[in-house]
Amino acid sequence: MKFKLVRFAVLCVFLPLSIQSQSQEEYKAEIGVSGGGSYYIGDANSLPFNNLNMAFSGFFRYRFDPRLAARVELAYAVVSGPNFNSNVIATDFCGEFNFFDLEKNEYKQFSKTFSPYIFTGVGILTNVAKISPEMSIPFGVGFKLKLSDRWNLDAKWSNRLLIADNLEGTKINTPYNNMNYLNRTNLLNKDLLSTFTVGISFDIWKKHCDCVNSATTKEKNRYIK
Repeated sequence: MKFKLVRFAVLCVFLPLSIQSQSQEEYKAEIGVSGGGSYYIGDANSLPFNNLNMAFSGFFRYRFDPRLAARVELAYAVVSGPNFNSNVIATDFCGEFNFFDLEKNEYKQFSKTFSPYIFTGVGILTNVAKISPEMSIPFGVGFKLKLSDRWNLDAKWSNRLLIADNLEGTKINTPYNNMNYLNRTNLLNKDLLSTFTVGISFDIWKKHCDCVNSATTKEKNRYIK
């Protein structure tokens, strides 16, 4: 009898802590905006961060778990060089991998409120030298930081490898897109649109889980008996 009372007292002390740690609100998705700069590597430029222009975007991210996520992003970027200027709209569908378990859970060993991540996927670019649409392969690296329970900071460097080579235009009487002139400044002779942005996002779609309540009830009943 005394042993059962001791066990019940221990339960009363530690059970609230356990409930508090497990009942932290978690969310399945987030929406956000970001802004920064853009540049391109191609026939008219071979230097990163040359001819910087503005870029901004809006995105939606769905979290499968603390490590894996999917992101849909709509971005606007200005690309310019000698004798050409394009206002490109990019739509990216990417998968992301976090190197740490990105969540606020101090009782989980690999849980952190920040994480570097990598991503890749498929994309569509419109308004590229007045030719639409163009397919691309987006890829890059980023860094996530949880500012609070629902607010997040997101910084990333995105690169979009065009399937075609049309960022500078397609006029035959220009040196661009001509194998005899400048068309060897990038891998596979393709243009690369890059953006580096910093953004903020807000968590939505709270997870609903009854497992905590059911587990707590079972613990209570087991110790009271």
